[in-house]
Amino acid sequence: MLHPGNFRARHNVPHTPAYFMKGAVLRLLAVLLLVGSASVCNAQEPENLLRTWQGIPGLERTSNGRLYVSWFSGGRQEPAVENTVYLKRSDDGGRTFSQPQPMAGPLHGSRCYDPTLWLDPTGRLWFIFNRSNRETAEHGVYARLCDAPESPEPVWTPEFRLGFDGAPFSFRMNKPTVLQNGEWILPVTHASSPTKSWGAGPLQLQGAAISSDKGKTWKLHGAVQAPPWALENMIVELRDGRLWMLIRTDSGVLWESHSADKGLTWSNAKASSIPSPGSRFFIRRLASGNLLLVNHYKFKGRSHLTARLSSDDGVNWNDGLLLDERANVSYPDGVQDKNGLIWMVHDRERYAQSEVLLSTFREEDVLAGKDVSGKVGLKQTIEQIKRPLVASAEFKMLPSDWNAKAEADAVLGRLVNVTAPEVKGAHDAEMAFVGNHAYVVAEVNDLKAGEGADWPFIYSTLSVVNIYNLKTESFIPIAKGEEVFENETLPAGSIFVPRILKLNEKTLRCFFASEAPGKRQAKTWFRDFDVATLAFEKAIHPVKLKTAEGTFDMEPQYFHADAARVGFEKRAKDFGLYIFDSFKVFGGNTYAALNNYPGEQNGLSVLNKARDTFEVLGHYNEPGTLRLTESAMNQLPDGTWMAICRQEGGNANYAFTTSKDGVTWTAATHLPFVPNGASSKPTFDKFKNVYYLGWQEKTRINNVNRSVFNIDISVDGEHWERKYRFETEHSFQYPTFRQHQGSVWVCVTQGDTDSSRKERIMFGRLE
Repeated sequence: MLHPGNFRARHNVPHTPAYFMKGAVLRLLAVLLLVGSASVCNAQEPENLLRTWQGIPGLERTSNGRLYVSWFSGGRQEPAVENTVYLKRSDDGGRTFSQPQPMAGPLHGSRCYDPTLWLDPTGRLWFIFNRSNRETAEHGVYARLCDAPESPEPVWTPEFRLGFDGAPFSFRMNKPTVLQNGEWILPVTHASSPTKSWGAGPLQLQGAAISSDKGKTWKLHGAVQAPPWALENMIVELRDGRLWMLIRTDSGVLWESHSADKGLTWSNAKASSIPSPGSRFFIRRLASGNLLLVNHYKFKGRSHLTARLSSDDGVNWNDGLLLDERANVSYPDGVQDKNGLIWMVHDRERYAQSEVLLSTFREEDVLAGKDVSGKVGLKQTIEQIKRPLVASAEFKMLPSDWNAKAEADAVLGRLVNVTAPEVKGAHDAEMAFVGNHAYVVAEVNDLKAGEGADWPFIYSTLSVVNIYNLKTESFIPIAKGEEVFENETLPAGSIFVPRILKLNEKTLRCFFASEAPGKRQAKTWFRDFDVATLAFEKAIHPVKLKTAEGTFDMEPQYFHADAARVGFEKRAKDFGLYIFDSFKVFGGNTYAALNNYPGEQNGLSVLNKARDTFEVLGHYNEPGTLRLTESAMNQLPDGTWMAICRQEGGNANYAFTTSKDGVTWTAATHLPFVPNGASSKPTFDKFKNVYYLGWQEKTRINNVNRSVFNIDISVDGEHWERKYRFETEHSFQYPTFRQHQGSVWVCVTQGDTDSSRKERIMFGRLE
């Protein structure tokens, strides 16, 4: 690894195959076009560089008070090949900033992301970022240096790669730390095997790059194994000389490891006692000697970003100072200046408000949990994307040459069957994720294709799928009619419409309806699944339904009575009550749409904390002439509820209803962006603040019913673009979509020979 001072005369391209073009002149021109001159202020942003989201900020402050802030954006999402890293500065304490300038951007299929800023002990400012190319399997850590960051026009070197021998995959997120022995240590996530993906998945290791020559060379050390989904580690030096590594995971807590030899080797990683929603954190030693941790605390998702103090090297932490209580706030980074003031940045709502926010406070404020210094300033917006065209037909999220069918065909090509070999009929699957596994539930039978509520041989199963190799590792029955459990014996009948809810990293709750039409009231039950042992508990439990009249076993008669109380006039049915839509969380509460399919009845419910009772909030069944059923719901940007409902009979097109409070709903109506829907299950999800509306189209492929399924996207719930168009004679029906580890996954019903095309459940990555 060459020092940037003599790196190919400071004018050549980074050492990665993504840059190996024909001709040195082309290489030089490409880099000069990318970074402009050496001055960041001369690097102009291309006019055609789309920025519809932004986040992941970093911050540094020079001795004279100049603030630098970094972040990344570019393209329509993260990750994307258009991703670009940015920089801006302020000379008046953060009141005003320079215009954002790109520091490194897309080049021949590579993306730039996760920038951070670090002022080293010699006074040089480092702009460190990642560059990845999944087509060439090159993923590395890069930097640009500024020797005089306080000069009127700071001059930056061209980008160069921090070479970590033996690590074809590497990236970093957080600042280096200067150790007591003078060495610099940079936290790095790496893998020894190349990967044609944006991430290394289970191959990832948490380690550190160490420099003994002030950043001229770096050597990779450490191979800490954490949960398969782990990244963005950070390192502090403890008073006893050991290094303490904290690691972001999706296990509900940060994991930790220690090194007694300055980062050369590390202890086996284990879960710490610090809760985390699976987001980047910030830890640093203050001038006082205390540790500062900025993380989510008493959170509901990525909420309640809080600064906390520890005077005993992380054994205990105070409740701290709340920096931002709102949802979707994340990725803190900061410094303490020579006067003791702490400067901190974080992002909020990357795909909506797209804010980078600045906060200031002192250590005594964190200790007191309130502003006692008079220096607390929170939530100052220092960067935000303006969207004058978001709520208009002119705003486009997808490029003009986007091919929705081709994109859907690519998805179909990578789906795998996750149904047991003996199954002849399968339908209506849903899924949850823990770590590197998907848990897919479905109603199945071993006798014939299709399904029916009056088929007593239908039972429910759970498939455990490794999301990295797409292998189904286990097929586990959930329940069958007449099955004897520890506390109950199910009556004869079908086990219909299973649903699954992740309670925590250890437990999944599987719901199902037991029914026999015309013979008894159907009843909904749940059974808990232990992830570690891959076993269900031996007992089953009745699900409760809470209405205005009281709390009852979840049976159709009580759902009907509650709707009749507010004017519903259709006849009651003794079966068909299902937890129909996927579970959704808003404001820390879990909601579900309830449906009685044969009764043409819909309602919105909220779950209690124990997740065993569904409280009916409101019903949406009007106008009755449309015969509404099987809805999917979500909240629009202003908090308004919207539900898309399947229609039985008539023109079979979908109808939409809205509610300000979830209790009182408008009469449903057809909307122009869904012109020719068929009678089938819709979906309505939100991923990274982009709505995904899925609906079945009447058009048929080779006269096969439910063979065309569209997915449209929107940022406002009003203007939609076609992102996927699935066309297959195998059918594409009753899909479920879930986001996990940066990807959106799908499970869907398909089949071959039977007219219903309900024979297997397919699973894979949507995007």
